[in-house]
Amino acid sequence: MRNKEPGNDLDDFLEHSLSGHVTSGVGGEIININSKLLKWLGYDSKELIGKRFNSLLAVGSRIFYETHLSPLLKLQGFFEEVSVELIAKHGGRLQVLLNGYVRKDQEDKPQFVQLTLYRATDRKVYEENLRYAISDAEKRLSEEREMAGLREQFIAVLGHDLRNPLGAIKSGASLLSRADLSDRNKAIVNLINKSGLRMEELITNVMDFARVRLGGGITLDLEHALIDPIIEQVTSELKIAFPERTVDIDCSINIAVKCDANRIAQLLSNLVANALTHGAVNEPVIVSANITMGYFELTVANGGKTIPEESIDTLFEPFKREETSPSQQGLGLGLYIASQIAGAHGGTLSVVSKDNETRFTFRMPV
Repeated sequence: MRNKEPGNDLDDFLEHSLSGHVTSGVGGEIININSKLLKWLGYDSKELIGKRFNSLLAVGSRIFYETHLSPLLKLQGFFEEVSVELIAKHGGRLQVLLNGYVRKDQEDKPQFVQLTLYRATDRKVYEENLRYAISDAEKRLSEEREMAGLREQFIAVLGHDLRNPLGAIKSGASLLSRADLSDRNKAIVNLINKSGLRMEELITNVMDFARVRLGGGITLDLEHALIDPIIEQVTSELKIAFPERTVDIDCSINIAVKCDANRIAQLLSNLVANALTHGAVNEPVIVSANITMGYFELTVANGGKTIPEESIDTLFEPFKREETSPSQQGLGLGLYIASQIAGAHGGTLSVVSKDNETRFTFRMPV
C-alpha cells in the first residue's frame, strides 16, 4: 500500500482507538497524539505537538527510553510491551505498556515512529494475582510437605507401636492353644486369636488406606509365586479365628503366577474374612483359583442373603459396611483395599450377588 503523510490516513484510527497512540518524528518530536492518551494525561493536543515524547516519561522511564528503547528502534526498527511510567499534567503517574515501530518509505528510509500505549491496570492486577497464586502454591506445598511428614509418622506408629504388642498377644495365644485347657479356657483363647487376627487386619487396612489417600499408593513386589501355598496359609489362619466354619478350596493352578504374593494373600484374606463374617454360617466358603484364556482368576463365594443392588454400587468404597449386618464391627476398608490391590496388579475385582450366593472375583492378565 502506498505510504501517506502522517496525520491523514491515521487520524480516524487514532481518534477512535481505545488505546493511546503517538506519531513522532525520527528525532522524537510529537507529530500527532490521539484523544485517548490526551484524556489519560489531562493535556490539550496543542500543548504537546512539537514536544519530544520522552518529556512525558518519568525520570527512570526516560533514561530507559533513551538508553535502550531508542537504540532498539534504530537497530531493529521496533520494540514490544515495555512497561514505562508517564507523568500526567497535574503530576499524576500512569503505568502503561509501550510498543513502538519505525515506519519507513519505499527506499527503506525512516519516516516517523508510531507508538502505541496500553493502560497497565489489568496487567498489574494480573501480576498481583500471579504473585498471590505463587504465594498460595508455596503455602500449599509447605502444607503438603508437613502432611507427608505426618503421614510417615502415622504409618510408623501403626506399623511399629501397635503391631509389636499385637504380635506378642498372638504368640501368647498360640502357645496357650497347645496346652491342655478346659472348654471354657479354649473358648477364651479362641476369642483372643480371633480378635488378634481382626486387629491385625484393621491395622494393615488402615495403613494401606493412609498410603493410598495420602499419595503413596499400593506398592508391589512382583515375583513368580505358586498360588496353592498362599491359599492354604490364608485359609489356615482364618480357620483358627473361625473354627466352626468350613472353607473349601478348589485350585487347579500348577504354575507360578507373577504377582506380589503378600498382597494377593492380603486380598484373599480380606475377601474370605468378609465371606466368613457376612455369609451363612451353615454353608461353606468356597475359594477357587484357575487360569483361563491368559487370565488368572481368584474367586471367593459364600451362601446367604444377597446384597441389595443399591449397596453393590458402593461396596468397594472406603468406610462402607453392609447395612444388613449392623452388628458386625469394622471400618469398612477390607473390600476397598482389596480393590486397590487388584488395580495395582492391572486387574479387576468384581462382585455378583444373586440366588442367595455372593461371589467376589479377582481377575488379572497373566
